[in-house]
Amino acid sequence: MAISERVIDQIRSSSGIEYVIQEYVPDLKKAGKNWKCCCPFHNEKTPSFVVSPEKGIFRCFGCGAAGDVFKFVMLIENIPWIEAVRKLAQKSGITIQESKEDKVALSEKARLFEILESAAKFYHRCFIETSAAKTARDYAQSRGLSDATIEKFSIGYAPNGKLLESALKKGYSYEELAKAGLAVKTDSGRFFEYMSDRLVFPILDIQGRVIAFGGRTLTNSKTKYLNTPETPVYSKSANLYGLFQTLQDLKKDKRIILLEGYMDVVMTQQYGVSGAVASLGTSFTAQQAKLIARYGESEIIVLFDSDDAGRSATYRALEIFADNDIPVKTASMPEGVDPDEYLLEHGRQAFDNLLKAKSKTAIDFMIERIAGGNDIKIPSAKAKAASVLLDFIIKNKNAIIQRDYIKEVSQRLNLEEEILWQELKKRKIFKTERITKQDLLIKNTDGKDDVSIEDKMIRFLLQPESRNFVDKIEEGFLTSERCIKIHGFLSGKKDITAAEILSKLESPEAQWFSKLAIEADSGSGDLEEIFGVLYKDIEIEKIENRRKELEKEILLMSEGKVAGNAEKIKEYKLLTSKIKGSGKKK
Repeated sequence: MAISERVIDQIRSSSGIEYVIQEYVPDLKKAGKNWKCCCPFHNEKTPSFVVSPEKGIFRCFGCGAAGDVFKFVMLIENIPWIEAVRKLAQKSGITIQESKEDKVALSEKARLFEILESAAKFYHRCFIETSAAKTARDYAQSRGLSDATIEKFSIGYAPNGKLLESALKKGYSYEELAKAGLAVKTDSGRFFEYMSDRLVFPILDIQGRVIAFGGRTLTNSKTKYLNTPETPVYSKSANLYGLFQTLQDLKKDKRIILLEGYMDVVMTQQYGVSGAVASLGTSFTAQQAKLIARYGESEIIVLFDSDDAGRSATYRALEIFADNDIPVKTASMPEGVDPDEYLLEHGRQAFDNLLKAKSKTAIDFMIERIAGGNDIKIPSAKAKAASVLLDFIIKNKNAIIQRDYIKEVSQRLNLEEEILWQELKKRKIFKTERITKQDLLIKNTDGKDDVSIEDKMIRFLLQPESRNFVDKIEEGFLTSERCIKIHGFLSGKKDITAAEILSKLESPEAQWFSKLAIEADSGSGDLEEIFGVLYKDIEIEKIENRRKELEKEILLMSEGKVAGNAEKIKEYKLLTSKIKGSGKKK
């Protein structure tokens, strides 16, 4: 949608970023002119999340998350940019004038939410009131669901062919019901309900809106569990079942337990176990891992079934968590027993005790999974196990975690730590050789010594009192693409804020820029002199780079590998004299 820059700026300036963030992260505290706390987007013990009210931006120096106030709300609420803008506009009392097309798109989404909410109420009412739902009620009772839990999760029943009939009477069309994922159109043009004769679990987003449904069969259907398809308001990979229902608990006990099924979540929460959530479908995703990390600040436990399928799912989940630098533990139920069954038979205290007793680190699980069933006394088997485990260890970027994991593998496989470190180093070298340009940019965002001379110039120009020097940078003077881009923004609008610039960038440029912007302090000193020094340093650096290029060519000339070139030799001597005159070392 097209919202004018003026309105966007008005909303941004009216939304004090430190106060908006503090509503979500109460631990955010003033630290000098900035505010600081532990990052809400990854696990950490030492605060590295910095908010600059002056510049209207935030930046985590741990995970690299960065942006303006809109970006923060997007990340923390898991919502699109336009919804974040609307949310902050409403909070600030600012009216957004939307086009006819925007209003149509918004009304379509609102219509889908309305249809889904209506369907949830219909299913729930059928479960409570209709005789056809007796089998569903009996099943729920046999699984130990209390009336309070049934209400909390709005559990329902999908009678055969009745939802469409009810929805059509309310004025919803077949096409709308299909778009909401409640009906499916056959090749012949007929519509059928997606859920039929199933116990229904409404799926809510982080804001508590119904976005989809899961259903368990009450017949002999081969498909035991069925989820409604993805829609304009529902993405399986970006949501978690049960998260909304446990949000209040997570404010006190910031532990997440990742389970496999709806019933596991429902029953663990019924027994007062906070933080119980489940992925939606068979594949756990990086988006879900990041969502879990946001709320599971103190501890994350993966508790899947103890059968082969469950162990395989745990293995995949641990790899995804490791890829995203999120430390987790695993736990297990007795073979053939689900969490809800264990709670029914043994109660909450025994469940808590079991979690503590059976809890293990990710590397412990991996070692048992990889080496447990193999004879690791055989050198080839030991080497293969070590190789797979090192592939997992290298995913973890934290040096302390890597050290502890290496030590554990060394003890369990009876291998010297030095050998494992050597093999890990080989993998790091191989990984470095395959590194992409984007990876290098990301690497440079946080390196303390990776700020170039041109970066320093941009940092200087970001200071409000230095904006008059922007026009003194001629076209073609800067060579870094990202610095040229920022200079373009500064040239186009002299009073542009760091938050405005940051909103126009994508990662990894956003990570790099946010670091410069946070560090762009108004210091003491003669601005003309500072600009002059930086300008001269950039000129000298360009001369040095050109001289190095020529040096390589002249070396080839001296070896007779290429024809001599008097002009290039003359240019080389001239550049060398310039460098000597600048006081710089060759």
